Formats: sequence, structure tokens, C-alpha cells
Amino acid sequence: MMVANPTLPAGGQWAPAPFVLSALAPYTAGTLLAVVSGFPLRWGVFILGLVGVAALVQAAFAAREVFAAGWGRCPSWAVVPPAEMRRVAAICLAVAAAMGILLQFIWRTGDLTIPLGGLGALGGYFYFAPPLKWGRRGLGEAAGAFCFGLLPVAAGLYLQCGSLLTEVLLYGLPLSFAGFNLFLIYGFPGPREDTGGERFGLGARLGAMPGALLYTLSNVLTILGLLVILLFPAPTLPWRAALWSLLLLAVVNQELVKRKAYLEESRLQRLCRLTLALHLGLGWVFVLMLWQRV
Repeated sequence: MMVANPTLPAGGQWAPAPFVLSALAPYTAGTLLAVVSGFPLRWGVFILGLVGVAALVQAAFAAREVFAAGWGRCPSWAVVPPAEMRRVAAICLAVAAAMGILLQFIWRTGDLTIPLGGLGALGGYFYFAPPLKWGRRGLGEAAGAFCFGLLPVAAGLYLQCGSLLTEVLLYGLPLSFAGFNLFLIYGFPGPREDTGGERFGLGARLGAMPGALLYTLSNVLTILGLLVILLFPAPTLPWRAALWSLLLLAVVNQELVKRKAYLEESRLQRLCRLTLALHLGLGWVFVLMLWQRV
């Protein structure tokens, strides 16, 4: 049986909000990428997609309360008693499915619409829920990285124009690398946490030092992705200078890892917040950069 994290932050109805925003930013960037590529913005499609993405993230939070309560450092989503959270998860999945059906069959967004949403459910809800439980299998960070990077960027683009462009990689890969570290560090075991039970997350499975090395590798890849955007832009990218502040934040995070912040609970929680800030900042700076090109 999995041992709950005794340092889990107090939760509330707005607990998923930062993570919802972290997923909505890549989706919005993908939508704007379609617009700057010459396709018209379909507001109805955009809004239905926003609702679907938000519902999938909340379904994942609800699944955590049902199948992995107390795991990790995300605050709990205490909207209803624990016994009723399964119903909340089902409602969120139903909302996401309804958005997919409307988009594919009413708005005619393309044959990949529902499969793209299905991938979001597989990587989100089934991060915690059986039979997949990606987090338990050591694949949760990879699933989270995909769902908070490449997948929403590609979905935002595809829903607008029915095709994909290679520029998806320019924005999706740095977001995926940053997303990997987001899920890795939020699942890191505390210095005094008992990890003898069921293990969720690579940090618990590999140990502190290997986990820190993995964080470093993904952080370096994030930095390299940002440098590619800064040094080799295809078109002129407004707001490009804002990426320097994000590069600085990535360096600060790396310094915290170098100083073994994961061995002290208060510093580990600070690293969690800064890693979330990096992913949020990346996504919304990309949105601003693309918006200025419209």
C-alpha cells in the first residue's frame, strides 16, 4: 500500500488551477500557431478545446484523490468528500468526451480530434487510475511531459486547421522537457518520507541522486530548446527577450538541484514552485510571442 506524503499541502477547490493554466497555455500557443500560419481563428473550436483540456486536467486531479490520495506535493483537490471523487472524475471525463464529439462531428475538426483527446485522458486520468497507473510504472513523468507539451500544442493547431506543422516541435519540445521536470519534482519523495510501500514517480523509484541527475538532463534540454528559439528564429519573434528571464529561472532551478535542495523539505517545496513557474512562464510567453505575430 502506498504511504501518503505527510507534507502534502492543504488543498481546496482551486488546487488544480495552476496546472490547468499550464496545460491551457500550450493549447493556446498551438491555436495561435495555426493563425500565424494563415488559417482563420475559429473561436467556437478554440473555446470548446479549452473546456476539454481543463476537464482532462481536473479528471487527473480527481483520479489522484481516488487512487493515489496523499501522493506527491500537489495540494489535494478537496471539492467533495473522498467517497464522491470518483463521480467527479467521471463527470470531468464526460465533459471532455462531449467536447471531443462536438468538435469532431459538429465543427468538423478532423478525424484525429477524438484520438488526441483520448491521448490526453490516457496520460492524465490514467496517470493514477488503473489499469495503467503510469505513475506507478515509472512512466508518469513521460506521460505528463507529453500532455503538458507536445500534445496540447499539436491539438491546438490541429483543431484549427486539420493538419500539423513542424513548428509544433519548436514550442512543444521545450514545454515537454519542462513538463517532465514538473511531474518529476512534484513526485519527489521527502527527506524523511517512507517510500517502502507502493512507489509512484521516478524520484521514489530511482532515489534522490539519480532523480536529481534526471532533472538536470531535462533542464539542460529545456535550456537548449529556448536557446534554439532565441538564436535561430524562423520569423521575427516578438517578446523573444522575455525568454532570457525564463533561462535565468531554469539556471536558478539547476542551482537549487546542485545544492541538493531535495534533501530539505522547505527547499524542495520551493523548487517545486519554481519548476511550476518555469512551465507556466514558458507557455504564456510563447502565447504572447505568437499573439504578436497575428
